[in-house]
Amino acid sequence: MQDVRRLDYSIYDMVDTPVFVLVGDKDDRPIFDFMNRFGCTLLGMTMSDIAGKPVHEVLKGRAAYAVYRQQLKAWRAGETAEFETGLPLGERIMWFRTCLVASRDEEGTLMRMVGTSHDISAERALLHQDAMTAAATREVEELVCLAAHDLRSPISNLKSLAYLMRHEFVDHGDGKRELIDMIDDLADKSLVIISETMSQVMAKSEPAALRPVDLGALCDDIVVLLDPLRRHSVSYPRTMVEADVTAVQIILRNLIDNALKHSGDDAVRVDVAVTHVNARRLALSVRDHGCGFEFDADTPAGDIPSEGGYGLPGVMRLLKARGGAFSVERPTDGSGTEIRVELPGRILDQGDAHVRAG
Repeated sequence: MQDVRRLDYSIYDMVDTPVFVLVGDKDDRPIFDFMNRFGCTLLGMTMSDIAGKPVHEVLKGRAAYAVYRQQLKAWRAGETAEFETGLPLGERIMWFRTCLVASRDEEGTLMRMVGTSHDISAERALLHQDAMTAAATREVEELVCLAAHDLRSPISNLKSLAYLMRHEFVDHGDGKRELIDMIDDLADKSLVIISETMSQVMAKSEPAALRPVDLGALCDDIVVLLDPLRRHSVSYPRTMVEADVTAVQIILRNLIDNALKHSGDDAVRVDVAVTHVNARRLALSVRDHGCGFEFDADTPAGDIPSEGGYGLPGVMRLLKARGGAFSVERPTDGSGTEIRVELPGRILDQGDAHVRAG
């Protein structure tokens, strides 16, 4: 053990949290030189049980060796250190945040380290509860989104039926044309209500974990839903990405829906693409080759036109909540509009094949 003159540590007994002092033994490894009254009471020991021993001889088990490794690392570095550990005390695990402060003599030699351990068990329990709450919230979010997706399909089919009924329909003035229009209008309003509900859920929810997403399969489902009569031509890549699957589904569905609806009654070509931005972000783009819509660089985000559904303002709100970005561009090589969104994620498998539906 180093030749260290023992100081009067009695002032530490006035502190209502564990305070201890470490010194080096003959092999220059940290051992206890002092533990204040609060710490001894917490451990159920006396000073004679602790002084002159390393922590793994005072406390037993794997946790004690974990604490010792942290102490040894700090001692050899001779620098202030902070770490968190869980210790089994009695029938419960208590979590402590320990800070070790180095004390040196005039020549710079490390003489001792003073440590304080603050009980953070309540803080850890709160973090655990937050994680459980976030998981439960995510499950509710996915349930709402799944329910909304399931509701959209039959409601969208009502709109398709209304479209078919109008085809070559002869109006005899008996009110049937008005009934068809009412069905179409109610379907539109129902889709808006569903989308607004999803907007609130998604914008306020916790950031989701990134998972593998098959863009090809996802776009298959979206195109079948949005263009059941195969009036339009939509191309998209067979690419695997890692992203927030719910957000990607909502974004692509609404951007494709917006592109198709802005074409009016004309058939339109729509191209979906995914590109690499950086190691943590990817970009999804949806371009229509139709009439597009009028905009300029000064157009407020909320004023960009959208046709029913979740809407571009809702997509932008979702992207903001997910740490993404949104931009609108006029393609230089043709007509239409290209909407590009960036969001957290990465490309896992950039397939060469593109699918063209329609």
